[in-house]
Amino acid sequence: MDATGFWIFLITACVIPGINGQTVEMDDGKWGFAGSKVDLRCRFINSFPPVKISQVTWQKLVNGTKQNVAIANPSLGVSVAPPYRDRVTFKNAAVRRRTPTLEDTTITFSLLRLADESTYICEYTTFPAGNRENAVNLTVYVRPTTQMSLSTPTLVARSSNLKTPVATCVSANGKPAGSIRWETRVPGEVTTREYRNSDGTFTVQSDYILVPSRETHKETLTCVTTYNEEVFTDSVTLDIQYEPDVSVDGFDGNWYLNRENVQLSCQADANPPVSLYQWRLINGSIPSNAEIRDNVLTLKGPVTYDMQGTYVCDATNSIGTRSGSLEISILEKPLPQIATGDVISVIALLLAAGVLMGITITVLVLKIRSRKGNSSNASPSRKASQQMRKRPVDDIQHSGRFYEELPNTADYVSYRLACNKEDYPDPYSPPIKPPLSFLPQHPYHSPQPPTASTSSSGTNTPKNTLSPPTHTTAIFKYPSVSGLSSPPPGVAAYTFPKEQYV
Repeated sequence: MDATGFWIFLITACVIPGINGQTVEMDDGKWGFAGSKVDLRCRFINSFPPVKISQVTWQKLVNGTKQNVAIANPSLGVSVAPPYRDRVTFKNAAVRRRTPTLEDTTITFSLLRLADESTYICEYTTFPAGNRENAVNLTVYVRPTTQMSLSTPTLVARSSNLKTPVATCVSANGKPAGSIRWETRVPGEVTTREYRNSDGTFTVQSDYILVPSRETHKETLTCVTTYNEEVFTDSVTLDIQYEPDVSVDGFDGNWYLNRENVQLSCQADANPPVSLYQWRLINGSIPSNAEIRDNVLTLKGPVTYDMQGTYVCDATNSIGTRSGSLEISILEKPLPQIATGDVISVIALLLAAGVLMGITITVLVLKIRSRKGNSSNASPSRKASQQMRKRPVDDIQHSGRFYEELPNTADYVSYRLACNKEDYPDPYSPPIKPPLSFLPQHPYHSPQPPTASTSSSGTNTPKNTLSPPTHTTAIFKYPSVSGLSSPPPGVAAYTFPKEQYV
């Protein structure tokens, strides 16, 4: 082995242990929009002991072959290929010096173009390790141009009801293709088509289809284009031309004889506006005293029967002619009129009555519920006492008969004073057989046969006896009561059958 071969072997033996540590660092992928700039990172990770960097070359992979983009050499400096000279630079200023430091050779692409999209290789030439390289994919996006317009300059509503494209939304020359959707209150159909352009961009066109009509006039259509999470909107307002929609107004149903100066008006909704109004009377001619000014027909002077009939208004615009009619009848006398103030008063009264009725019903319902609640919460002993308690009238005879059978009010008062009866019934009173005709039996039993009743003063009083032929009688005597020494004037003594007290 000669001296040269020995030194080569020695250097290789010393360098080989560090060869595996030499790497070129780059991003996995980079992207940018057309017209913007992007950095393509490239860094050399040297070994220890370090190897010498002889040159760095950036290359573009085109159809499997490498094309030089930029070169950095420690002795020769920096060189950029003509197609990229104005748009590619080394980001690190140290690389641009005559004796550069080449560990970081990141380049910056400015004013990106669609043609810049490719795979880029960063290759390091070292001594004595040889070449080391890595690659990065650059993707170039293009924001689309969004445009919206009416499909045709003039949209006309026809009686055929044919569906027509009324608006078109285009997302042109985008990469990747954008998506289109519509926002509107007008029901319709959507057709969307996508085209691929020769430069690799895409154009999307969407049409909104509906039946043009008077109802869709001045409605808004909004096109919403979404591209790479960005949203673009554009809107148009529909301009639909249609024939006049005509109606005749002015007749209040109260055209009566000799009423002065009545008139009719022709109301027309049209696009474009009505250019001509014409009036006519079916089965007759317009009265001579009629004055026509555009859409208003004025009948001057007093109303006569000659004015009745069906009036027709013909309205014409550039699209067509449509008509409206109204039948007029003449009254002999005017209809009674209700003043507006009276109508308002009646309505106010009705509302007030309704409110008052509602309040009354609510109060009654609350009272009924309160009574039900009180009755359900009453104690059992209280309920029993209420059931046992009766009116004094019920203790004597059936309710409703007592007042009928008493001869007069004085008799009833005398009876109550004589009996001094409590307001509670005697459940053990013996039954009355036969029943009395008007006064109940004496509440106290007398041990002695009753005799003729006399007053305490000895003066005879008129007697009023009831003596049935088949019964013996007993005399009822008013007992002595403090403050009452004799029966009141006009009160007679009454006799009862003896067998009533057995």
